[in-house]
Amino acid sequence: MQIGSSVSRRRFLSAAGVAGVIGTAGCIGGNDDDELDLSEYDGEEATVEYSTAPLFGDIKDQLKESMRNAGLHKNIDVEFSTGVWGADDQEDRYNQILQAGRSTPDIMLTNFSYTSSFAPRGWLVDLNKALPEEKLDEIKNDYHQVMVDSMRLDGGLYGVPQFVDIPAILYRKDYVENAGYDPEGENWATEPMQWERFAEIASDAREANGVDHAYTTTLNQRTIGHQTGYEKIVTMGGNYFGDMENQHGPIGDRPITIDDEPVIEALRLMRTFMHGSDDEHALDGVTGDILPSEALGWDTQPSQESFAAGEAVFHRNWSYAIAQFAGEDAFGDDIGLMPFPYGVTKDEAEYEETGGTNSTLGGWHLSLNPNSENLPAAVEVLKAMTSDEFYLDIFEFTGSTPPKPDLYESDQAQDVPVMSRYLDTLQLQSENQWVHPINQIWDSQKDAIADEFHACLNQEQSPEAAVKAAQETVEEIENTDL
Repeated sequence: MQIGSSVSRRRFLSAAGVAGVIGTAGCIGGNDDDELDLSEYDGEEATVEYSTAPLFGDIKDQLKESMRNAGLHKNIDVEFSTGVWGADDQEDRYNQILQAGRSTPDIMLTNFSYTSSFAPRGWLVDLNKALPEEKLDEIKNDYHQVMVDSMRLDGGLYGVPQFVDIPAILYRKDYVENAGYDPEGENWATEPMQWERFAEIASDAREANGVDHAYTTTLNQRTIGHQTGYEKIVTMGGNYFGDMENQHGPIGDRPITIDDEPVIEALRLMRTFMHGSDDEHALDGVTGDILPSEALGWDTQPSQESFAAGEAVFHRNWSYAIAQFAGEDAFGDDIGLMPFPYGVTKDEAEYEETGGTNSTLGGWHLSLNPNSENLPAAVEVLKAMTSDEFYLDIFEFTGSTPPKPDLYESDQAQDVPVMSRYLDTLQLQSENQWVHPINQIWDSQKDAIADEFHACLNQEQSPEAAVKAAQETVEEIENTDL
C-alpha cells in the first residue's frame, strides 16, 4: 500500500519500525513488574537521581528543602541531573538510557507523548503497583484528569503529573487600551471572544501603536498539525477523529474527519489571518493580515521574539511564559491574559468536547525507571514531589502551574507574585484542554497533516485540497496492518 508523498512515506515507515519494536513489549531494556522491588522504604540511606529540566536543576537546593518540608525521609538524598531540554531531545536521551537498561536516573521528568512508545516496552513502572491506594485515589479524584489520562495505557498508569502547561493568549493591555478597548471592563480574562472580534481588535491595536505584528504564534512543521493549528480547528468545532473520545483509538476503528467542513473553515481562518481578505479562500467578514507568514517557520522560542521586543499586540504561548513577560523587569501590569477565542460555541460544534475556548494539553510528568536499584526510595521522593506543598512551591519558584485545580484557590497560590494576577484565566483554560492522540502511529499522521496544512497556508493548494490529501494519507496509515 502506498503512503502519500515520499516524505510522509518515510515518516510512516519509521513509525512502523517503532510499532514493530512495540510488538516485542518488555523485551528490550524493560522489566516484568512482578520482578520489581516495590517494597516499602526501610529507612536506609539512599541517593535517588532525578532527571529533570534546567528550570528545576537551577533551583535544586530550594526544591530539596521543599521535599523535606513535604516529609521526605532525612536519609534520602536527591541528585538532580539536567541536560539540553526539549521534548524530542529528552525522548532521544531516555531512549538510549532505557534501551541500555541503565539503573539511573531513578526518576524521570517525562512527556505524555512518550507513553505509547515507552510503556509497551516495559520501560516505565506502572504506578498502579508502586503507589499506595491513598495516593492513587487522590490522582483519580483531585487531579487534572486530562493530564492524568494522558499517561494511562491499557489500564496502566505510567506517570503522575508534575505540572500542567496551559496555553493562552498574552497581550499588551496598554496597546489595546490605546486603540480604545477596555479589556477589564469587558472581562476578557474569563469571557472568551470569537476569532472575528479578536482579529479586528488585533488589527486596530497594531495600527494604533505602530508595531510590527498584531498576533504571533508558532505554525512550523512541528506545531501546525499537532498543536497550534490543531487548536484553531477544535475551536471551530472540528477534530481529526470525530468526538474527542476517539482521540487515542482504537486504531482502524474510529472515524477520520479531517476533510469535514470545520477543518476547512479553520484553514480558511488561518489563510485570512496570514494573507488578508484578498486571498481567494479568505473568510468573509474576518479582518485579515494579522499573522506574519514567518510564523510558518517559527517554533515557540522564535515566535515570541517580536512580543518580547514590544513589537506585537497578541501572542500565543504556554503558562510558563507569563512570569517572563509580566514580571516587573519586563512589561509588568501591561500584560493581559485571555482564553483562546473560538469560531463556534460548544453547543454549535459538530463533535463532542470541541468548540468554544479550547486548547491543547501541555505539561510534564514524573515516571519511574524500572531498572532503578532504589525503587522504594524513589517512590518516597515521588510522593514528596506530588504533595500539595511541593506543587505550590514550584508554582511560586518557577510559574509551573499545579495539576490539581483546587490548589489555585489556596492562599499560597493567591499570593504568588505575578502569576496570581492571572489565575482566573488559567483555571478557565485548564478546564478546556484536550490532548492529541497518544498511540504509535500519531507521529506519522501528524507529520502528514502538517505537510498539507503548510502547503495550504503557503497558498500552494486550497483548503479543500489540503484536507482531502491529509484525509487520504491518514486513512492509509490508520488502516495499514503494522
